[in-house]
Amino acid sequence: MSIQNNKQILIVDDDHLLRNFFSKVISAEGYDAIVACDGDDAISKLDGNDDFCLFIVDLLLPVRSGWEVIEYIKNNNKFKNIPIIALTGLADSFDEINKVKENCDAVLHKGNFELTDFLALINSLVNPVQSV
Repeated sequence: MSIQNNKQILIVDDDHLLRNFFSKVISAEGYDAIVACDGDDAISKLDGNDDFCLFIVDLLLPVRSGWEVIEYIKNNNKFKNIPIIALTGLADSFDEINKVKENCDAVLHKGNFELTDFLALINSLVNPVQSV
């Protein structure tokens, strides 16, 4: 479905069921789902791979937090312009919302989203409409 050569989406979540769900949904859309279970695993998947078109990162991760993964992405020239969807299962504070807005392209609340909206969000971030 992606019009770019880069078709890999990195999914970082410590919840096995959610990782599996997101992976299946993304694969069904024609993307290659790459999964990581914690922050260190995510960074190891990023190293040596330039084929990502989107990152989906849980903010609460063991070992290294989602924010640390996002910081790593933003500080890496080959990834800093790739869209990021933050995943959260918690109620966001005002400061957390502002931090997400500053560093991520979208936020997705676990357990409170529609599949069609999720797919539309992915496709809008990966294939933004070009201005004529």
